[in-house]
Amino acid sequence: MEKTLVVLGALAGHDQPRRLADIAQRTGINKTTVHRILQIFIAQGYAVSHGDGTYASGPAILALAGAALTDRDMTTLVRPILENLQRNTSHTVHFAIRSGSSAVYLAKVESQQPYRMASRVGTQIPLHCTAIGKAILAHLPEEEVRAVLAATAPLISNTPATITDPGLLMAELEAVRQRGYAVDDEENEPNVRCVGAVVHDAAGTAVGAVSVAGLTLNLNENDVPLLGPLVVAAAARVSAALGRNV
Repeated sequence: MEKTLVVLGALAGHDQPRRLADIAQRTGINKTTVHRILQIFIAQGYAVSHGDGTYASGPAILALAGAALTDRDMTTLVRPILENLQRNTSHTVHFAIRSGSSAVYLAKVESQQPYRMASRVGTQIPLHCTAIGKAILAHLPEEEVRAVLAATAPLISNTPATITDPGLLMAELEAVRQRGYAVDDEENEPNVRCVGAVVHDAAGTAVGAVSVAGLTLNLNENDVPLLGPLVVAAAARVSAALGRNV
């Protein structure tokens, strides 16, 4: 346990990303042990591998930090952006952070519609069938996406519209990258449609996403291309609030 915490502390420093040898030298722990610990961190979202032999702290660390923030801190950082998006769209707005193979709602702004979305702050949501999750997955390295899908296999079908074939989902993620935002078209909940866009941290890692959500009766397919740019712009502002130079 002590070695795990030491590696985590070395990984979370400001001079990221770091090579395996650098972490081993900084911690005084042999490279084999450091590598094993890093693989556990990656699987749980506490570390990311950039594919060039370097490692950086992962989104789960930010999720823990976000959970520890006071309401005042969260309002200062994110809530004004979410409230502005809600006013501009009239739909419920969510902000979630990735935590391993799922995402966690950290903030929610309800719409003024007579209905209320079932979502709650602190709830975990799947990545493969939500707009927030697909926006995150679309901006992760392919090897990391495949690791997430393998860890959650078989992909659960929440509705008849859920994409459960990994190949089809990878094609969907490419479409997300092309248009700049993700769409959940009744894939997680029946009669609910969402539009989501990725949030990056200061290091440029996809750590979360912002979404607007509504009943399909009020958020129809023709609304999606109009809402997409608004959600993308709000997500960029959240990224900036988290230290991203955009």
